[in-house]
Amino acid sequence: MKCAEQDLLLYAVTDRHWLNGRSLRDVVEESLRGGVTMLQLREKSLAEPAFLAEARELQALCRDYHVPFIVNDNVDIALELDADGVHLGKEDMNPLEARRILGYSKIIGGTCNTFEDVVTRFRQQVDYIGLGPFTYTSTKKRLSPVLGLEGYRKIMEACRKEGIYLPVHAIGGIREDDIQPILNTGVTGIALSSLLKNSEDIVGKTRETVEQLNIKELPPPFGVLPL
Repeated sequence: MKCAEQDLLLYAVTDRHWLNGRSLRDVVEESLRGGVTMLQLREKSLAEPAFLAEARELQALCRDYHVPFIVNDNVDIALELDADGVHLGKEDMNPLEARRILGYSKIIGGTCNTFEDVVTRFRQQVDYIGLGPFTYTSTKKRLSPVLGLEGYRKIMEACRKEGIYLPVHAIGGIREDDIQPILNTGVTGIALSSLLKNSEDIVGKTRETVEQLNIKELPPPFGVLPL
């Protein structure tokens, strides 16, 4: 499986702040019912046996909903699970090495904070980019400089100027009122985390977000940058 631009429209990154006493499985299923288009399992503190058990449960859910299942950071676990792909932070494994391990059928995404990061990830042949943070987010202990709308505009304009058309989702502290202004910068979609944090109706909130995302035009297909 490789990712299509539509897969990046509403990318959910798991966050235990969502739970409010509920199980992660139940909350993830509600988000899938609402229309999430890709799911990333992000767990920084679970021991490997617990992580694997949780991952298998959520992977099965994603398969039921025909949504790509992505593992954060851990290439070995992504390989063991036969996950749809892996998302790599700036300090994680080189995507080219991850590609060698996982193969060309898997999705590999990379985190970026600057245009220079985007160029690097493009040359490392990632399938998509998570660009952020938009603003402050509690999900990151070591937060990169926030971009804001102007940061997104400048980076996306630089991408177009240089012929880089990788799918890009915005991430980091995004609220409902931020969605349309962010989409207007040219990104493909958004990552859903902060929007769900305090929601009592995750299905409804996710559906509302999907409706906003579906009215935008997607960027053109991949461009070419000399390696």
